[in-house]
Amino acid sequence: MRRGTIPTFVFTLPMNATELSAGFVTFAQGTNVVIDKPLSEWKIDGNKVTINLSQQETLCLDAGCNAEIQMRVRTKSGRALATNITSVPAERILKDGEI
Repeated sequence: MRRGTIPTFVFTLPMNATELSAGFVTFAQGTNVVIDKPLSEWKIDGNKVTINLSQQETLCLDAGCNAEIQMRVRTKSGRALATNITSVPAERILKDGEI
């Protein structure tokens, strides 16, 4: 993921996403949470969840450091679930800031 861009992340769930009552997709670097996207900001289509980050959000990431990503959800029946943590590089840009 390149800083200052608007990336899209797509998650495929083992259930219909309409069964969820709460959730977050968290982006962290080291032990610091940098971006937290709540369920209210997700686009849901069946078992697919799409998350878009803004330029402002990706500019909060430190270039040259991996960003870890994890989804945590609670179903309407009360089950709490979490994905494995995945890692993507936060790549640098030459001119900082939004365009």
